[in-house]
Amino acid sequence: MRRILLLWSLLIVAQAFLILRKGNSKTHQDITRIAILRATAKVCECVEGFTKPKPLDTETLARSCKKDAFTKNFETGIKMISYYNVKTDVDHLLEAKYHFHAEKFVDGKMLIIKGVEDITKDIRKNKFADARKKLGKILHTLQDFYSHSNWIELGNTKPCTALINSEENIPNPAKPNQETCECPTKNCEGNILKNIIDENILTSGYFGIKKKPKGKCSHGGPGDITAGLTKSLDGINKDASDSSHGSLHNKAADVAIDASVQLLEKIWKNNNEANFFRLMGLHMEKPTGEWKTRFSLFKLKSRYPDATKDSDVEV
Repeated sequence: MRRILLLWSLLIVAQAFLILRKGNSKTHQDITRIAILRATAKVCECVEGFTKPKPLDTETLARSCKKDAFTKNFETGIKMISYYNVKTDVDHLLEAKYHFHAEKFVDGKMLIIKGVEDITKDIRKNKFADARKKLGKILHTLQDFYSHSNWIELGNTKPCTALINSEENIPNPAKPNQETCECPTKNCEGNILKNIIDENILTSGYFGIKKKPKGKCSHGGPGDITAGLTKSLDGINKDASDSSHGSLHNKAADVAIDASVQLLEKIWKNNNEANFFRLMGLHMEKPTGEWKTRFSLFKLKSRYPDATKDSDVEV
């Protein structure tokens, strides 16, 4: 019970795109739902007579895709994938590579690349429940990159395709001994060093360790002990609108959505339309697997943001 309470307290202060809804911020569930709806709408274009509906939700999309009999299964599929996305923060709370903390760019990328490969293997063996678990987990890691790194601060408005393509290299990561942050003012404005921005160097914050390397960025927030006394100020995360770099939250969330669509399209193209629909739950077979919990943390019944906006990303 003590362990559960500790995890709960850490998750409440959120060291990733939020799990619990907060103000006008987007949660991991929001980002995942929007991405699945947009990606599935693209796949539905293969259906004769399909017109992308407005608003875009599970009911309208299933109907336009001539699969309205499977609307409930589609909703369940999205909730399952979202559940395993959220569960990553419980299972791997302090493991940096699952959240792109501590400049673990290569390690995080390898989790995603292997995850995509394993999902394809599961699909070919008709292990769709296992594939959904893996999909939720790697979507979490992929989404965290945009909140925890300085990709957005560097002026990027498109996803980092190197994270899902094995042949691409991570662009210009900081060296292990290279200083990336300082707290020059009382409220730590401009804490990413000017030369890091000017030279387009990629970095990310450290979280949950007592001592970080000198001159490196903190994740920030009241749950981050690396940030010292300044706590919520000395960090670069964009997890919510009131986070350390919260003014960039919406930009980070939007790019995370586009990146998630890219990953879903890659999975679709590695397989086929029928298997993609089945993976998402837009199929006669009801998604199965243990995924429900009595903790309200994982109850995903809440308002959902509009997913109608077009996404023009390419794999």
